[in-house]
Amino acid sequence: MSHLLVTPPSHLYKSPQRGIALLITLVILALLAVFMTEFSFETKLETRGIQNYQASFKARNAVKSMFKAVLEGLKGQNEVKFFRVYLQGLQYNFSEFSGNDCTLLNPCKPVKLIAGVIADFPDVIFYTPYIRPIDHLFNLNRIRKNNPGTPEDLDLHNQFVNILKNMKSVSGQVSLGISSIDRIYAALFDWTDGDQEPYEMIGIEHYQDLQTEYEIKNQKLDKLSEILLIDGIAESGIPLDNSQSGPGNWKNYFTVFPVENRADGFEQPRINVNLATENEIVDFLMQFENQADSSTSQTFIAKAIEIGSTLKLITSGEKGKTYHSSSEIQKSLDSSPATSDLPVVAKQFFIPYSNWYEINLKTEIDNVQAEVNAFVSVVRNPDHTVEKLIIHEFLLR
Repeated sequence: MSHLLVTPPSHLYKSPQRGIALLITLVILALLAVFMTEFSFETKLETRGIQNYQASFKARNAVKSMFKAVLEGLKGQNEVKFFRVYLQGLQYNFSEFSGNDCTLLNPCKPVKLIAGVIADFPDVIFYTPYIRPIDHLFNLNRIRKNNPGTPEDLDLHNQFVNILKNMKSVSGQVSLGISSIDRIYAALFDWTDGDQEPYEMIGIEHYQDLQTEYEIKNQKLDKLSEILLIDGIAESGIPLDNSQSGPGNWKNYFTVFPVENRADGFEQPRINVNLATENEIVDFLMQFENQADSSTSQTFIAKAIEIGSTLKLITSGEKGKTYHSSSEIQKSLDSSPATSDLPVVAKQFFIPYSNWYEINLKTEIDNVQAEVNAFVSVVRNPDHTVEKLIIHEFLLR
């Protein structure tokens, strides 16, 4: 018996190869769609990256040019004119705060200006410059140099206590007890003194070695922000700078630079009477209240209010007279009935020209910012002109 082979009609036959081809085609199209989407995203990302790089390049160039201009101003211009005329007018006119809140020794935070204020940088937005003298600040690295209990250490401790005790915040006086301040002073000493011996406290028996999650440095502080690692600093409630609150902060009163080292031998900070306000002069003098070093200087400090008033009568007059030497400052005090009986110690507390400055500059373009933070000092000639300028710290970001 034979079987007949029947072949189906050709229009009913479907090749499996055609289905696979269709499937492959669909997969390829899907992959192409994904690839094109990814390519488009990458292109936009790269374009934005290039734009950000260009903006960053322009902003950094602008802020570096601004920094060079500031250095030239500090070096070539009369200091009083530079601060009182150029800088003070810029800060007061554009600041969101009132002039009473901004001073030359404690400027307000940088404020954004409109684009194009400088013709050479039409697309760049500049911020008001933050430049201040810092000769009057307390150098925290001085603490590690003294032997505990010596007259030098007692005076330094007394000054430290006076600063923190009288420090004012936005809400009023900073409420920090003497025992808490003593412990902070001891912690600073133990953190930086270079050995493992604890600091014998003033007023209490002993201060044990610090127990922290960080290794004790036992070297000088390189940046003020390092104090946040020290026991008691963060707990004090005093902020590091004015980004968190107003005038009551560490930055407005303390530094880690040797601002007190001067050729005339005075190992303590001094305040620039040409640039300080009356209240700043009084507050500065009150840091030295109850020092044990000299009854002569204590007689001088007892009249802090009269001294501040007398000195600022000269600098705030219509002609804006300035002091050019320590002898002129002393002469002004001697000629005033309120201060004529004071001892001749003005040059121990006052200077007519600054030697140290903090500089913070900021620019922006297309929402990309560039910033310079620097600390510089100047070496002055006998006529107070600047012989040379030294950059101690420079950060560009």
